Amino acid sequence: MTHTTITPELPISEAGRLLMIDELETIQGFWEACRESADITAVHETRKAIRRTFTLFKLFAPYFAPEDLRRSRSGLRRIMRRLAPCRDIAVFRSKLAACNEAAERPLNKLAIYWARRQEKADDRLRHLFARKSATRIISRYAALLAAPGDSAALALVGQQQVAHALPGLVFERIGRVRAWGEIRLTATPRQFHQLRIQFKELRYTLTFFEEVLRPDAAEFIDLSRRIQDHLGDLNDASVAVDLLRDMKKHRGEAGIYRAHQQTELARLTTEFQPLYAEFDQPAMRRSLAVALANL
Repeated sequence: MTHTTITPELPISEAGRLLMIDELETIQGFWEACRESADITAVHETRKAIRRTFTLFKLFAPYFAPEDLRRSRSGLRRIMRRLAPCRDIAVFRSKLAACNEAAERPLNKLAIYWARRQEKADDRLRHLFARKSATRIISRYAALLAAPGDSAALALVGQQQVAHALPGLVFERIGRVRAWGEIRLTATPRQFHQLRIQFKELRYTLTFFEEVLRPDAAEFIDLSRRIQDHLGDLNDASVAVDLLRDMKKHRGEAGIYRAHQQTELARLTTEFQPLYAEFDQPAMRRSLAVALANL
């Protein structure tokens, strides 16, 4: 797996293509491990690469024919639907195991139940990755990325460089985060989930262009990474609550662990507030603006 070097002078369309290739190579690099054993590291890295790819599709849509990205997105979503339960259950089981190690009365029935669910989810993933239809999804996407970006849309937007396009891409995503952040104190779970999604897209965008934004935006980037890690833990607790709520078996143990996860969810939600306040500061945005102005 390679890492693309992005420069301010690079055409933005080519930057998009190369960044997509980086994520595709991650998917390809972990494909066999997913197919053979549903290895958790491979599952996690493949899932992250597809999520980053979806963000790239949004960022660079003007530089590709709409039907090309639509077809690739549809295929990758099919793969994602098999990856998600494998990863979610694995994280759930890891945290349950840590909880059981410290508990006077371990929730053993719950652990056995989710171990079986893991086996079923992993089997479905291996089955999908072994199918020719799944490999064709990746092959078609690779073919799409094989040539430099030269879609007809370029005639409308011109040969923009990274330096020209990046300020708008970044601040558009900051605006979306701040819009949801305005209601964070009274947000419903669905609204808070939207804030997590928008922040993840901002974080990925900063990651794609980190080389050209540092050092001026280093503090902003490092804070965004801390917030994304926190939001990841928060999302894991939220997923655990949902998984436990839908259980039909071992409801006693499920209820005990669900109460534990709800407490964790409440704690993480409360601790998110000062982190967000640190992020949503004019000084932070100015440091990022300076980095973008210096491109």
